[in-house]
Amino acid sequence: MKYIQEFSRNYSLFQVVAYTEFNRRPSKEFNTFVDTGHPLFVYKDGPLVDIYYPEGELKKIFGEFGKVASNADYFHGVVEKFFKVVEEAKLYFEKTRFAKNLSDLKYIYELFKDFGYGEATVWVAPLIETLPQDLKTKALSAREKTQDLTSLRDEVFDYNIGKLFPELGELTHFVDPESVFANKNSDELLKEASMYREGFIFFNGHIYVGDQEEILKKLNIELELRVEKNVDSIHWQSACSGKATGKVKIVLTSKDISKIQDGDILVSPMTRPDFISGMKIASAFVTD
Repeated sequence: MKYIQEFSRNYSLFQVVAYTEFNRRPSKEFNTFVDTGHPLFVYKDGPLVDIYYPEGELKKIFGEFGKVASNADYFHGVVEKFFKVVEEAKLYFEKTRFAKNLSDLKYIYELFKDFGYGEATVWVAPLIETLPQDLKTKALSAREKTQDLTSLRDEVFDYNIGKLFPELGELTHFVDPESVFANKNSDELLKEASMYREGFIFFNGHIYVGDQEEILKKLNIELELRVEKNVDSIHWQSACSGKATGKVKIVLTSKDISKIQDGDILVSPMTRPDFISGMKIASAFVTD
């Protein structure tokens, strides 16, 4: 089966697993299951994880989601719950509160998935052509009110795992949730995380390590980049009209923002609130 690279993000392994779990669970309030496909995650070397979907699957997912979200009662219920979750989640995202034990970390993990479910709804909804305008407006309003938490969200697991296992250092980024919640000790976690840092593939709930070409061959999966590497120009959608010229600076994480000088072109998988200092002086942005 052919898989297409759709986007790349600075996700921790904890976040990768949570991404697949919140996508696959139904809304408790409305007993509605939203099938969001079969993503494949590939990590080779830092800092980004590449996310692939079967060819044409994202378009299908958007169509199915549009049918579900167009139910006004369902949509309003999900958004209402999202705001309740946000009030609790932001305490952890803003590091006002942190995990003191594994039970706390498990709570944050479940809270993260609740946040992700609501966040996916309000971010994807405006892109659904068949969605009523009043629901799109409500979704956009919810996005605006919660967008500052998007970048903070990405740090919550590294930060809290670091509180519980400070000896892991930056390897907290490569800790497997199943291992943590199985009460493995820090030496075991350190050994696993060191292995995952060398590269991994996550697919259908399993972490694969080793020769990635061999792994993909066994899974009967062929990867295809959405954009070829050696190109002179890219033609895609423009968010605003005009022309800009400048030196390209690639920004993958907030640590790269210091590279941006006045008039540069900021190229990134996506813009985030913590990129604002660089965005203010850049002449244009290019994202995926």
